[in-house]
Amino acid sequence: MRLDELATMLALPQLEQDVAIAEERLLAALGRASEPQLRTASLRVATVPGKRLRPVFTVAAAQVAGATDLDRVHAASAAVELVQIGSLVHDDLFEEAGTRRGVPTVNATEGNTAALLAGNFILAAAASEAALSGQAVARMLAQTVAALCEGQVREMRDQFNPERTVDDYLSSIRGKTGVLFAAACRAGAYCADAPDEVVESFGRFGEEFGMAFQLLDDVLDVVVDPDRLGKPTGIDLATGVYTLPVILARELRSGPALRAQLDRRGSADLALVRSLIADAGTLSATLAEASRYAACASESIEHVEGDVAAGLRSLASTYIGWAVEHFTTPAGKVGLV
Repeated sequence: MRLDELATMLALPQLEQDVAIAEERLLAALGRASEPQLRTASLRVATVPGKRLRPVFTVAAAQVAGATDLDRVHAASAAVELVQIGSLVHDDLFEEAGTRRGVPTVNATEGNTAALLAGNFILAAAASEAALSGQAVARMLAQTVAALCEGQVREMRDQFNPERTVDDYLSSIRGKTGVLFAAACRAGAYCADAPDEVVESFGRFGEEFGMAFQLLDDVLDVVVDPDRLGKPTGIDLATGVYTLPVILARELRSGPALRAQLDRRGSADLALVRSLIADAGTLSATLAEASRYAACASESIEHVEGDVAAGLRSLASTYIGWAVEHFTTPAGKVGLV
């Protein structure tokens, strides 16, 4: 969704300006690197076009909670997005990805060591911005980075594991995606010095939305053309990260053929694997699970009054449908209905 569409849905007429200011802050933070190579690499990946949904959630939660110090809100928004960017640099390194949204990755251009250092530098910049938005935000984001590391470890532990369980998968994506969306929402509430129960309500909203977001992303990774999605697809299958559509398909009629391919590890026929998953109907099952998490997100702030909160509830319920319609081609819709 475009920022202007989100601004209307969330009843936040200044949203585009708020996100632009947060963007300026994060670029300024990365531009302060004294080493040209580090500065160039960090700024290149930071300017890759993206959804910027997490800063949107920070701004929205801050507005609902009654924040008045916009400088704190913008610093928190920048910090959250810097954590996202830094984690993606590390993800690209682990996955040996060559591009992200058409832009060369740091590991592909400057090498693995440079990617590790750039990711670390970006996370350090996030910590600096978080400190400017308050001790609570800084402490919470530090805990979030730790959770992201644990989620990554859970994922790596199950690489090429054909017996990966649904619970293991959900635990991993909660640690890799859910916690950062939760952090974005909590950060906004902290900027308003909101009571703990308000912070936690928004944290639950963000975490449940993040779960829905990742489940949707795992469907799109199987069926969408990479040019349309803006990033390489099939990376999870190629690197042995078996997501919910794969795990569910393994137990169905296509299971034996799918298991035979998974047993081949890095030499699996990825086109055949995608076809087996689509034929199994587990893409629809995964989207249904994503919708369930989205509904839980809406329910977590059901008691919160105001147009912005209502907009967040609406976003949770409509985002999946919008993304499926926006990103999938007619051919890509095989197995979705």
